[in-house]
Amino acid sequence: MKKRFLSVLAAMALVTGAVAAEETEQLQWENRNDIPTAYRWNITDILPDEAAFDATVAKVEEMLPKLTAYRGRLGESPDVLADAFDLFNEIQKATEDAFVWANQRQHTDTRDQAANATQAKSRTLIGKVGEASSFLAPEIAQIPAKSIESFVKNERLATYRHVIDDIVRTAAHIRSSEVEQVLAASSQLQGSPSQTYSSLTDADIVWPQISGPDGGEVTATPSLFYTFLSNPDRKLRRDAALAIFSTFDGYGNTLASTLGASIQKDIWNARTRNYTSSLEAALDADNVPRIVPDAMVAAVHANLDAIHRYVALRQKVLGLEDYHIYDMYVPIVPEGKASYTFDEGWAMAMAFWTETFGEEYAAVAERGRSERWIDVYASTGKRGGAYSWGSYNSHPYLFLNWGGKLEDVFTLVHEMGHSIHSYLANAEQPYHLSNYSLFVAEIGSVASESLFFEWMLDRADTPEARLELLNHRLNSITGTFLRQLFFHEFETAAHAMAERGEPITKASLGEIWGTLWTTYYGPAVTLDEAYKSGWARIPHFYRTFYVWKYASSFAAGEAIAGRFRNGDTTAVDDYLACLKLGGSVYPMDAIKRAGVDLTDPEVIGTVMVRWNEILDEMERLLLAE
Repeated sequence: MKKRFLSVLAAMALVTGAVAAEETEQLQWENRNDIPTAYRWNITDILPDEAAFDATVAKVEEMLPKLTAYRGRLGESPDVLADAFDLFNEIQKATEDAFVWANQRQHTDTRDQAANATQAKSRTLIGKVGEASSFLAPEIAQIPAKSIESFVKNERLATYRHVIDDIVRTAAHIRSSEVEQVLAASSQLQGSPSQTYSSLTDADIVWPQISGPDGGEVTATPSLFYTFLSNPDRKLRRDAALAIFSTFDGYGNTLASTLGASIQKDIWNARTRNYTSSLEAALDADNVPRIVPDAMVAAVHANLDAIHRYVALRQKVLGLEDYHIYDMYVPIVPEGKASYTFDEGWAMAMAFWTETFGEEYAAVAERGRSERWIDVYASTGKRGGAYSWGSYNSHPYLFLNWGGKLEDVFTLVHEMGHSIHSYLANAEQPYHLSNYSLFVAEIGSVASESLFFEWMLDRADTPEARLELLNHRLNSITGTFLRQLFFHEFETAAHAMAERGEPITKASLGEIWGTLWTTYYGPAVTLDEAYKSGWARIPHFYRTFYVWKYASSFAAGEAIAGRFRNGDTTAVDDYLACLKLGGSVYPMDAIKRAGVDLTDPEVIGTVMVRWNEILDEMERLLLAE
């Protein structure tokens, strides 16, 4: 207890700038094995080595015939159905171990050919399991209602009540075992548009050279998009943006064909399952009413004037006569000079977690640090970005590329929010009820990050420090709420166009994209012709109606954070209870347990209320200088 109290005092001193970091921290490592062990995750908690991976794959493949032996028998008795469920869970858990271990091993060194081969093997295993288990839902859906009512009274099946209820709920959209088997077997074929897109943009397209910051030639690739467009040199931003978008535009016909194929795949799946639209099918998977995404879009459209005001503020602060896409991401607030070692960032985060969520939450984070759940530093061959992921049999893992900036501290808080959500769900729920929907996946991270922003804001001791935090939060809302709903509107319009039988072309997609761009950011913003192919830069469009779920979780997380900000004494208990539910209830019910009703437009509008408050203060601080 004393040690934690001292770490809290140290963290508060760091936040206010009273302590200067003297330790030199190496952020980029050539050889991963040279990184101190404490800063590398220990994936042997999942599987010890490749031999164990091969044994796990073999074990799953041996169990698959035992599972298919239940085909045609699920309605015989409650015990037979329970036996099939139990075996399927065992298969799923082992498959998850193999898949997570193989991918996390590969992510730490993408050059490792053995790891790449193991990763491919794990993906093949996923397909085999999907095909072998494809008969389960159709057969359960065909069991007479009276029999189901009797079955679920069985003690062994009680734990599967929610799983069965979800199958019964969607029975009208579940096809025969034969059709479901065909659908499962077509998974690799259905992934072809995405694979083609990735191969074209990541491997085959030769991206153009431009003059870089030091005068030398650099390649303008999509992976460096934000790096280029956040550069204060406007010529560099312009050259990079036009090089990237002109290249996408040059391949626009091919990319429109690829995206069109993906959309047709979605339409085929929806119609095969008797849905009226692809969006209806996507919403029904989570049992979410149409009012939720529609209300989020409405909340944004009700605040378009504020978004246009933000663009005008940016243009004024940057001193620009005209405003283009390549001016959207350059900072209008100077980046803070403070740097943080990982240990310093960790101390700040621990102080926040303890004060805000209490001992139970903070103890999980401490366990994650001591048990090496976290992979901290970048190294040669390690993929970029950050995420939280793990298997039920082990624990969540955090993947970071620590850069020593305030942004990295926020990323740590965000990803640990995911990890603690998963840990609590796994601890409280059996495997088949632990996995929560993407619809709620960002709640744990967004609520945590939002409250960390408030925690830091309370400790900012200068206008500059306060402005940096406000700018960070506004950017976060822009990227995770506004931009994702922009994407959702595009995806919805493109699918609706195809469902009406209209052709998906470069021109038709460009028309949708350009209209949305002008609607969201205002008619005063210049829309360069090449940017009408901006849709081609977004790989998320190959994950059907995925982007709006970022926004839904963000809205729920912000509303939950609002309860904390308003001093609601039950907020902590309700929040932790929500996280512990995992997938044991429908997503909307899980969110309600946290005291938030996403069918209420006012709750969804909480995000834009906070947006306006932050924007107002930023204007006062920026224009007063």
